[in-house]
Amino acid sequence: MKTLLKATVATFLLLGSGAALSADLPSSKYLPLAPALPPLYSWTGFYVGGQAGYSWGSDRQNLYTTVGRVPVGISFDYSPSSFIGGVHAGFNYQIGSVVLGVEGDIEAINGRDQRSGLFRVEQDWQGSVRGRIGYSFDRFMIYGAAGAAFSRFEYGYFNPALGFGENGRFSRTGWTVGGGVNFAWTDNLIFGLDYRYTDYGNFDFVARNAYLGLTAEHEPTSHAVRASVAYKF
Repeated sequence: MKTLLKATVATFLLLGSGAALSADLPSSKYLPLAPALPPLYSWTGFYVGGQAGYSWGSDRQNLYTTVGRVPVGISFDYSPSSFIGGVHAGFNYQIGSVVLGVEGDIEAINGRDQRSGLFRVEQDWQGSVRGRIGYSFDRFMIYGAAGAAFSRFEYGYFNPALGFGENGRFSRTGWTVGGGVNFAWTDNLIFGLDYRYTDYGNFDFVARNAYLGLTAEHEPTSHAVRASVAYKF
């Protein structure tokens, strides 16, 4: 009898300890580990692309006597405007969320304006080299840019009293500043939108025949808004 009682107690003790041990074992019903987050987009690399947009400008013309530079009281503004299009290339280097870069572009432009058939201005191309600094939010980046701008202007002057005119061509270097946004649609395809202001400084056209004795001072500036697409290597 005592032997049976001892066996029964031992059995209960063994079962109780097994249940306690099983309660201490890790559950197989834990949630699975979360998948690793995808890496942030890197803007570092070379890129090439194309852009198109619209440019509008202002060119203040003041007339002076060539000798003594005395104002003759005649001044007016040209307002050339045109659709523009061209190509660009650059390089970005990302440090944390800051993106440093340099970009060059060249564009065709058909800027034209005239005053009473006597004075006209034409601009056929423009280009620039700019440094850029941006801040990235993964695949989205905002940036500012500034640098040097290049273009050529052609001016025409016609004197109806004499019945003939003359032209002047000027290659100009100025400064440009602006900003924009970029979005990396894929790892290689980047869309952009930007604004630029450009100033080519003041320069003179000294008349040789049509308006002999007069000098025209010009002050061309321009604004441009452009959309772009680029391929990053």
